[in-house]
Amino acid sequence: MLKAFGHVLAALGVAALAAGGLAADDAVLRVCADPDNLPFSAAAGTERGLYVDLAELVAARLGARTEYTWWHTAYGQRAVRNTLLTDRCDVFFGLPNDPRFMGRQIDLTRPFMDVGYAVVVPPSFKLSRLEDLKAVTVAVQFRSEPQIMLASRDGFRVSTFRLVEEAMDALAKGEAGAAFVWGPTAGYYNKTRLQGAWRVVPVAGSGLSFQVAVAVRKGDAGLKARIDRALVDLSPDIGRLADRYGFPRAAPIDLEAAATAPSSRVAAIDRSVTVAPLRPLVRTVADGPVNPYAGDPEAVPAGRKVFNQHCSHCHSPNAQSPEPTRDLRRLKRRYGERRIEVFYVTVRTGRPTQGMPPLGLALNAEEIWKIWSFLESVQAEP
Repeated sequence: MLKAFGHVLAALGVAALAAGGLAADDAVLRVCADPDNLPFSAAAGTERGLYVDLAELVAARLGARTEYTWWHTAYGQRAVRNTLLTDRCDVFFGLPNDPRFMGRQIDLTRPFMDVGYAVVVPPSFKLSRLEDLKAVTVAVQFRSEPQIMLASRDGFRVSTFRLVEEAMDALAKGEAGAAFVWGPTAGYYNKTRLQGAWRVVPVAGSGLSFQVAVAVRKGDAGLKARIDRALVDLSPDIGRLADRYGFPRAAPIDLEAAATAPSSRVAAIDRSVTVAPLRPLVRTVADGPVNPYAGDPEAVPAGRKVFNQHCSHCHSPNAQSPEPTRDLRRLKRRYGERRIEVFYVTVRTGRPTQGMPPLGLALNAEEIWKIWSFLESVQAEP
């Protein structure tokens, strides 16, 4: 979640002040931050975000005032290249404490907090391992680590959303029994919009949590050392800021240790026959899968509803994407008679290198085939 960065710039150091001829009371801690990324940062409003508040505290420790340059951080490393590495910033708060992240261009201070994913459940929900979530529908965010994790394991019912806030709203409306989403955003939304009604449990595991630090340009050791000292002194204040913005701070659950192993089933076309009451949900012939709902007019609106819930964040509502590569109304043009097989394999196994996770375990066969009935109804003629 690279958009979780708040960015702070500081052109301050004792030697630099002397060389530049600036008086101490003119020292400036220049700050670059995302203008719309609460609970981390905001350009306006009564709440400025944890990283901005922390920047103010660090500046005070350094005897400086702050100035801000706002830059959207949705693209992660691009934000760093266009701020810190172009001398618009001298300090960037909230980068992963990982030398593999732009390690040749930046130096990192000591980590100042942990961030990561969390499971959001009702207060009475007993959560001690991943399998506990099999009892409910789990709301996840598209292309997130939790979505990939649950899609690779048997027995989980998943509902996918574009935004963390949408997943949290589904939980509040009773459309999901748990949400497995980005923890700081979930905690802040729970506190500010949902009256703290839910329990936000942080989790540990590969790709699920990490520490964040402050970055300076490579070689700026003096500034790095001064910020390190400030962060040590400000440790109690950082904890209070985390509580203020609703960051989950309970002991994390290690989901990897408790999780069952991923399914060993081969990701391929299922040529078996799965039978539900009165209707086979997966019927195959020698040339590939066959839609058991073909010709059923009720399957089209039902499939549209499922599509808009699980697929529209990437392929647009009602499959009307203006982007040709994501326009699923072109399947007939692209694949001709092979389109049903391409659809079935892609949904079941995904295209991970292109950002699409496998949905064969998140959607049941009935939902998959109703989606196909809808897509078939909107195909453009060759």
